[in-house]
Amino acid sequence: MIKLAAFDLDDTLAKIGKGITHTDLALLGQIEDEGVRVAVVSGKPAFYLCGFMRQAEIKDPILIGENGGVIEFGVDVPPAFFYMLDYKKEAKEAIDIFRREISEKLPKIWFQPNRIGLTPFPSKIEDFDVIQEILDENRDLLEYVDIYRHIDCFDITPKGINKYKGLEKLTELLDITREEIAVVGNGVNDYPMFVFAGYSIGINIPDKSKVSHNVATSYGALSHLLGVIRAQRS
Repeated sequence: MIKLAAFDLDDTLAKIGKGITHTDLALLGQIEDEGVRVAVVSGKPAFYLCGFMRQAEIKDPILIGENGGVIEFGVDVPPAFFYMLDYKKEAKEAIDIFRREISEKLPKIWFQPNRIGLTPFPSKIEDFDVIQEILDENRDLLEYVDIYRHIDCFDITPKGINKYKGLEKLTELLDITREEIAVVGNGVNDYPMFVFAGYSIGINIPDKSKVSHNVATSYGALSHLLGVIRAQRS
């Protein structure tokens, strides 16, 4: 029985830089009305998710930011509950080095205001190459961090901090099992939560073996999930 539905944000619940569509919001509300708690699991900071989900009118959303590293309950500031996953000091030192070297070579680059990881947003294609060169030149540090390259940024996260670990901690906090979790995502940083959850829905995932079900759109994902939930309860 699904008790929690966890969604990636960008290009899953919403297009990058856009809000959730009215039709998708209606389906999200119906999922919650079925007694399923809604969570957003994103590379974005939890504070960003807080502002985004405030408009969704979900009763009690769970926000998991920075690829699983930060967990908050609700959209209030300060949050009703806050938790940050532990990670090694070597990871922090590696991230500090990457921040310094990226800042030196790209002094005008914008960094996402993270609590744990490092997320630089290159302003032009050439900047991606500069950052990749910095990562390649510091391969000895890669044993302490994971790198996710997206279409608009890099996520540099402490090794062991990922969406799998974020959801794993959430099962402890909510006293539920992984089999009671359904997840929806579209990218490589969602693969860890595909592995963890009892049921997974991919949006245009190239390797369909990674998910329980693969669809083309967010509406298709929400509709399918709602059907699965209602079938379980009938």
